Amino acid sequence: MNPGILTQTLNHFLTVFGAGWSNLQPAINWLTGALLGIEIVMLGLWWALGGGEQLVGVMKKILYLGIWMWIVRSFPTLADAFVKSLIHAGQLAGGGGGPSLFDPSKIIEYGLTTTAPLVDKMSTIGITEIVNGIILALTYIGIMLAYILIAWQIFYAVLEFNLLAAVVGIFLPFGFLEQTKFLAEKAIGAIVSSGIKLMVLAFIMAVIEPTLSTLTFSSGLTFTEIWSALLTVGAVAFLAWNAPGIAAGLLAGSPSLSAGTAVQNALVGGTGVALAGMGAYGLTKMAVEGAGKIGAAMHLTGSSMSSGSTGGGGAAVASGPAPAGPSNPSAAASSPASATSGVAGGGSEADQKAEAPKWAKTALHAMHPPEEAQPSGGSATPRL
Repeated sequence: MNPGILTQTLNHFLTVFGAGWSNLQPAINWLTGALLGIEIVMLGLWWALGGGEQLVGVMKKILYLGIWMWIVRSFPTLADAFVKSLIHAGQLAGGGGGPSLFDPSKIIEYGLTTTAPLVDKMSTIGITEIVNGIILALTYIGIMLAYILIAWQIFYAVLEFNLLAAVVGIFLPFGFLEQTKFLAEKAIGAIVSSGIKLMVLAFIMAVIEPTLSTLTFSSGLTFTEIWSALLTVGAVAFLAWNAPGIAAGLLAGSPSLSAGTAVQNALVGGTGVALAGMGAYGLTKMAVEGAGKIGAAMHLTGSSMSSGSTGGGGAAVASGPAPAGPSNPSAAASSPASATSGVAGGGSEADQKAEAPKWAKTALHAMHPPEEAQPSGGSATPRL
């Protein structure tokens, strides 16, 4: 692993973002000329309509336009000087030390140095100590993840400031007009907020740099040392990760950092895992219940069809022609009815042959549990 890749990536982005102001310069110049011309014309009309008695107001307006023109023209230099002064102030407040915010790979190097004994210990663990190996692997991942989070936060904070400095220049010319001045104010406010975030990060890094650079394990590695290192680095990572919240609280005049924030973040993550588990359990339960319903419907369909076949055979025997004779006049009388019943039975068999296939019946029974129809002619087959 090359720990310097993060710094190289940051420098590449800074080079690209640095060209953003130059690319926007033609549009900024056009907006400046158009809006400034409108303001000067309105100022001249206001002065003329006032009879030339508004000299003080006119001078104030001219001074304001001149100062704002200087800000628009020199904005990249002013923004860079502003943020560097805030970073320097944060480092001075933390004792004057700390790694440069423009070198986040230094934090990764601290992590690799700290966890080197863990890697050596894991390489010597045998198959009989697989549990200890798993614990060491998890703690190694946790410690390195904490260092990576600190480096990422520095990387994104520096990247955010330079991104804003590259694109907000297009809003600065709107400060010449009173009606559109709020756009320029928001642009300046975004730069100030991002600079304060970098100041807070510089202060945090200046304070924790001695701890991160000297955090090592003894030759006799114990789980007490491992867990202590994990808790220390995790707390520092949480502090660095909440630097934007600290900066927002500083601007709003209210503190925003507490242990409740950490607990809330942990609860949010735990809730997400729990919801995912409950969703998987619910899907499994629905699948099992659906399979049970389909099985019951198939069993019910089979039983019904078997019952219909048995009932049809009994009806055929019962409706067979009875011997006619003088001693049994009722049998002779019932012969036409029996013949009619036999014809009806034949028609029913033809209809059954033309019915839907068995798999279609099974699917229909699974979706809609069947109700036994009242058969005619002795047939107990349910009608679909």
